[in-house]
Amino acid sequence: MVALVWVCAGVGLPSAHAQAPKKVSPQLWRAVQQAPRDVLVTAQGYPDLSRAVHLPDKPARTRFVVETLMRHAEQSQAALRAALRARGLQFEVLWVSNQLLVRRATLADVQWLAQRADVARLDLDVPVKGVLATPRAMARPSVTNTPTWGVQRVRAPEVWALGYRGQGIVIANLDTGVYWAHTWLKPNYRGWNGTTAVHDYHWFDAAPEAGQLPADEPTDLTGHGTHTVGTSNGVGGIGVAPEAKWIACRNMAGAAGVGSVARYTACFQFALAPTDRNGNNPNPDLAADITSNSWACDPGYGEEGCDVPTALVTPTQALRAAGIMVIAAAGNSGGQGCGSVNLAPATLDQAFSIGATTSADTIASFSSRGPSTLTGRIKPDVVAPGVGVLSAWHTGESAQMSLSGTSMATPHVAGVAALVWSAAPWLRGNVEGTEQLLRATARPLTTTVQTCGGVPGTQVPNNTFGYGLVDALMAVSYTRALRSEAPSLAPAGAPITYTVVLTNVAPFTRAGALVTATLPTGAMLLASDPPAAQVGQLAVWSLGALAPNAVITLSYAVQTMQSGWVSNAPLWVQFADLPAPVPGRSAHTFLEARRFWLPLVYAQIP
Repeated sequence: MVALVWVCAGVGLPSAHAQAPKKVSPQLWRAVQQAPRDVLVTAQGYPDLSRAVHLPDKPARTRFVVETLMRHAEQSQAALRAALRARGLQFEVLWVSNQLLVRRATLADVQWLAQRADVARLDLDVPVKGVLATPRAMARPSVTNTPTWGVQRVRAPEVWALGYRGQGIVIANLDTGVYWAHTWLKPNYRGWNGTTAVHDYHWFDAAPEAGQLPADEPTDLTGHGTHTVGTSNGVGGIGVAPEAKWIACRNMAGAAGVGSVARYTACFQFALAPTDRNGNNPNPDLAADITSNSWACDPGYGEEGCDVPTALVTPTQALRAAGIMVIAAAGNSGGQGCGSVNLAPATLDQAFSIGATTSADTIASFSSRGPSTLTGRIKPDVVAPGVGVLSAWHTGESAQMSLSGTSMATPHVAGVAALVWSAAPWLRGNVEGTEQLLRATARPLTTTVQTCGGVPGTQVPNNTFGYGLVDALMAVSYTRALRSEAPSLAPAGAPITYTVVLTNVAPFTRAGALVTATLPTGAMLLASDPPAAQVGQLAVWSLGALAPNAVITLSYAVQTMQSGWVSNAPLWVQFADLPAPVPGRSAHTFLEARRFWLPLVYAQIP
């Protein structure tokens, strides 16, 4: 099996000095008294990103989030940046989390920073020496153009037959880097046009080797990142979405694969707004759609800052608001039993967490079990093939390796998400809806052996398999289950009529359906056919059983005085025999403010 990326090192010996100031983490306080250290400085405040969900598409959401975050960071950090420059300190801006990474700060620098009103917290950020545990099978002969067992098990080839292979979707591989010239990877690298390569905006090195400049082109010293990107969207039968593009950011350095909070955050930031190779000129229009994360932020192995369980909540929430899906390995600590999903980002609600299964659809012994130790909620979300997975390797253009781990399961799901968004572009950027779709359409898997978090393993979902084995064909099929139409343009104050069409795409009768549509803010429900119940801002229809291919049409009219974009989003159908709701295609209308033309009256004075 393959562990995520395990790192280990010691921290400084306990200090005899005074207790750490309130804003300074104990680890930083001990370490900085021995030598200058890299310090992660969190500035005060964070902007409200909630407006993003109301924007009509993923590009608009991403631009709004990036512009809002950068503007806030510039304003809240302006005086701090100037003071750091005047003090002669080097720093990097992590606007995605309103932080600064200050290089080689002394004890005096830390004391000075702790006294500033515009600083909220100071943490140690140490790229420590570590070990990548890689139990691996021997490489096998190539199965070029024959889908691997994992690709077949998630039913990707059946989606390819429908014409959807990940076209138009970009997956960001945030890992140990990528050997980009590999035969199975090069065709889908976004920086390759078939003749030449341009690495700006497609590659960023947030974890350069000690004493070296960042790599100018995608590179991988461990093979881990090369392997995972091959599974998500490599060609030659190894990738789930073989026409999706990939970009990459190295967040773990060296043959050991060494990460840090700042490195992980920097790569999330690059996925949100790719930059040139020097980290300048961010462009949200080139943002990724999906991030594949086969790693864990582990304080037990010396990754400072990861002792704060919520350390990565801020950047992952920013990506979610921007319409970028964060897919993360659940972990390889299954031997510890229940509650072994205990490291970020897998523990976070903002990440879609993935467990690993064998070719017999049993849980891999190493696959971490839930619930999340942070939230207490069901984890993993779903499972995917993670044992004996064949993919590309970093030692040559045709090199391959068979590996095991939740690291290998995670890119299967990244590829499935790409297939779904390729088949249903209207769902692209709707992270919550996509997660619910993948949960609802997963093949349920249960166990009589284990009960975790008070949830029996015989129940769906459970803390061993989550909602089950991800199913690309079922997910793509259900993107056609529920859709809505409405005028694209209307004057504010005029009634808007929405037409909702529900289809049972399953080849068997579905139990009673419950359809919900969200009314625009402040809207009044004027009429509906058949009659709908209004529950707050929801219009709700309770329907009977649906036979195969049955179609039901619903309509309702609303009136709102607001101008701008309005929609009946989110739109959902909940079938009684599915464990999660299925998102529908919502309708968006732009309401123009009314223009009142007053007649001009001329009075002629005699």
